[in-house]
Amino acid sequence: MSKTSETSGAATFDHSVHSEQGARLAELVDEVLRLHGRVMSARKPAALGSSAQTIVLASVVLAQEPPTVARIARSLGYSRQAVQRVADVLVEDGHVLYVDNPHHKTSKQLVPTDKGRHAYAEANRESAEWTERISRGLEVVELEQTLSVLRQIRRNLELDKEQSAGGPA
Repeated sequence: MSKTSETSGAATFDHSVHSEQGARLAELVDEVLRLHGRVMSARKPAALGSSAQTIVLASVVLAQEPPTVARIARSLGYSRQAVQRVADVLVEDGHVLYVDNPHHKTSKQLVPTDKGRHAYAEANRESAEWTERISRGLEVVELEQTLSVLRQIRRNLELDKEQSAGGPA
């Protein structure tokens, strides 16, 4: 028996091969992927060219020490190449700079420019307005519980990858 999507009526997973817990996780993953698509297409911050640019710029602005492209990619779970493309655009647009890395000869660090800090602040204000609209009808405790579950799933994925590969995720 297949579980069907609430919105489309299409099967989202084959219930006959999943335990109840696994079936719910499969459905959650499906919903998270659908949500990711909606979020990435719904928000285009005026201060920047894309949501991806906002995410990478935030990673640079909020970092305790200047990050590398590889560090940002690992943190976000994106490929290094994808983050590199976005970082290059941010550099071209004057939002960040590549600087020498005292810890590595070839892996540059990223630092925000004043223009980048300003763009981040503007995107953050836009985000605050957007999240207020989208969070209507949701209770803080529900959001905290959901966040906790999603973080545990991410940790489980990282552990599974580490154990499968024989090293850190």
